[in-house]
Amino acid sequence: MRFVYSGIAGDNKIEGIIEAASYNEALLLLYDNGVEVEHIRQASAWDELKHTIDQINRRLTRVKLSELIVFTRQFATLFSAGVPIDVILARLSEQTVSVRLKEVTAQIRKDVTGGMSLSEAFGKHRKIFSDLYINMLRVGEESGTLDIVLERLATILETELDTRNKIKTATRYPKMVVTAIAIAFTIIITFVIPRFVSLFTHFGAQLPLPTRILIGVNYFFQHFWFIVLGSVIAIVVAFREYYKTKQGKYLIDKYLLRLPIIGTLVHKIYISRMIRILGLLYKSGIAIVDALEIVSNVTNNEIAREATLEIKRDVESGATIAAPFFRSTFFPNVVADMVAVGEETGRLDEMLFKAADYYDEEIEYAIKNLSSAIEPILLVFIAGMVLLLALGVFLPMWNMVRVVH
Repeated sequence: MRFVYSGIAGDNKIEGIIEAASYNEALLLLYDNGVEVEHIRQASAWDELKHTIDQINRRLTRVKLSELIVFTRQFATLFSAGVPIDVILARLSEQTVSVRLKEVTAQIRKDVTGGMSLSEAFGKHRKIFSDLYINMLRVGEESGTLDIVLERLATILETELDTRNKIKTATRYPKMVVTAIAIAFTIIITFVIPRFVSLFTHFGAQLPLPTRILIGVNYFFQHFWFIVLGSVIAIVVAFREYYKTKQGKYLIDKYLLRLPIIGTLVHKIYISRMIRILGLLYKSGIAIVDALEIVSNVTNNEIAREATLEIKRDVESGATIAAPFFRSTFFPNVVADMVAVGEETGRLDEMLFKAADYYDEEIEYAIKNLSSAIEPILLVFIAGMVLLLALGVFLPMWNMVRVVH
């Protein structure tokens, strides 16, 4: 039998469905799990359906980066104030707006109170917390600087959110234009062109070539839409599966950095993020070899990862920190120059931050000019689409007089 219940676990109000042989056994199971039951009854078919839908929604719901930033900032503030970890996690579970994050935080609290380390508990939820987040927590635990690490984590996340927002703003106009053209194209081939077909067919005349092209497109999408949909789904699935392989990820990451316009911007974003994290880890007292290992694990690009591991191997072999940076094809000379100065002066973390700031300015400039860079490609696309639509619509109208007469 299944029972639907609501109650309080710790400081949190919870509800759900539990399976038990009887009403009393359900109460006992909930009591053993630390739930103070307020209401319980046998689950109906509607309760089962609602519970299933809620579970699917929770699994599909993603935690927003802005929510994670607030979560991290609050964690750092409470820890700096001397609040115990158990209490912090309880407060965060209560205060967070995200239902998904609320549930995950409650589970993390349960794991931590059960004897698991903080980084291990967070590591069970890698769909929400990145490798960077988990590794940084581990660094904070081991070095006793968890509050500082959390503040720096929040700063990294804020920089990432700011970059995303700037890219969205810069690409808003191209997205609107492409969407408008797509809507206009759909309306014309669905409602306008078929009228010409019936009229010209009635008089036994042939439609102009641009109009016949639009009719062919309309016919194909109307009668073979399942092939288009299936092809799109197959391509997406094949791409994702190929990207999961070592060779696929390497090749895709490699060509991503070589893409016109976008590749340069992505390269700069990786450089900025990696050297800032390296500076934060080094400032936290982590040995440079260990810091490079962590950086290689948190980057999501195989080319960047290999470049960082190559530097790590050279430093382990006795080379200076700057020398492998100068030999690297991934990191530009400006980064190597700043690393060399930092190494010589004993202010490596400071120079890494300066290099990251420099690339942040480069990224901001590149994003501001993103619309201008895309504009020529966009204009060619718009011109081609407008020309095809104009010829497809107006040529039949111009020929209509001859057809009628």
